[in-house]
Amino acid sequence: MGRHGENIRKRKDGRWEARVISSYKPDGKAIYRSVYGKTYLEAKEKRNDLLRSTAAISPRCEKTGSSKGKITLEEVAWEWLAARKDSIKESTYAHYTNLVRRHLLPCLGPRRLYALTPEVLDEFLREKLRTGRADGKGGLSPKTVADIRSVLLQILLYAQRRQYPCAAQSHMFYPKNRQSATRIMTREEQAKLETVLFQCPDPLHLGILTALYGGLRIGEVCALQWGDISLESGTIRIHKTMLRIQDLTPDARRKTKVLIDCPKTESSNRVIPMPSFLMAFLKPHRMAKDVYLLTGKRAYMEPRICLEKYKRLLIRAGLDSFTFHTLRHTFATRCVENGFDAKSLSEILGHANVNTTLQRYVHPSITLKQEQMNRLENISILGQSCGQTAVQVP
Repeated sequence: MGRHGENIRKRKDGRWEARVISSYKPDGKAIYRSVYGKTYLEAKEKRNDLLRSTAAISPRCEKTGSSKGKITLEEVAWEWLAARKDSIKESTYAHYTNLVRRHLLPCLGPRRLYALTPEVLDEFLREKLRTGRADGKGGLSPKTVADIRSVLLQILLYAQRRQYPCAAQSHMFYPKNRQSATRIMTREEQAKLETVLFQCPDPLHLGILTALYGGLRIGEVCALQWGDISLESGTIRIHKTMLRIQDLTPDARRKTKVLIDCPKTESSNRVIPMPSFLMAFLKPHRMAKDVYLLTGKRAYMEPRICLEKYKRLLIRAGLDSFTFHTLRHTFATRCVENGFDAKSLSEILGHANVNTTLQRYVHPSITLKQEQMNRLENISILGQSCGQTAVQVP
């Protein structure tokens, strides 16, 4: 059944009708346009498509104060998306649209802007954190709720610039992201994986080795072609990434599509000097510039398939189920263990800030910590006098 405020109803002939505001009369009254479907969900989907395509659902600035007061979050959300579409990446636009459709509209869409008080929005975000999963198995992650909050805040700030009546939202609830400790491979576990990879150097194995010794993200290694690899200079160039996003084109046959695009930040565009032993290992397998490293063909392998094959390799190596991103964390930790300076490592990983590298990607082992502590022997009078002799401290 349709919800109050959605403008969706079931007709006497059995069809569902959804009405959308297409424009306004000089006296401020709304002019509606109708779409129809055999089911409620079909009508609602057509209604959402119409809202996105017209981007003319809000009264805009020429309306009177009384008319502005009737505007809903859904109307402003679609208008905001239409305004942002040409200034952001396609993947970002798809992500924003997904958050709006899946999370904002079902709960807050029909509500008038002036009714979205800080208390209402705080409770909405807290509820997402408690029970926001679509399968009913608990709440969304703090990261997802923070993304929802970010989009919601941008929509409300847009509404304020448009002079739509809405409450100030400067102190909206922000979920604390309790980051769990990232598990990296020990040197023994890394050696097991490398043994499997070096035994049969097929394209997939070459790609995973490159990710392990270059700190590449899964989307970056999937988009890597032989033309990006310079065996002469011993470098690889990262200037593309691959991901699957929602296909928002009206006549799309599938809900999603694979997108190859530039990396999300300028610092992610980088040239990485690779270890000489790895470049020597790659050299006999060199192929044409337009061939993808992971497949050895001109056809790519998308991240989802790459991840499935990577998990099978872990089983063959007798290892636990490490994420693909573990390779990147493992690379960063091995670099620190071998004395890399933080600035160089940060640039290799494609971080804009050294603090990101140190806080998220450096995981010193207990062995490394012990080695660092033992260096204090060089400055201690007790250590210098006793040398390697064990000292009993009372």
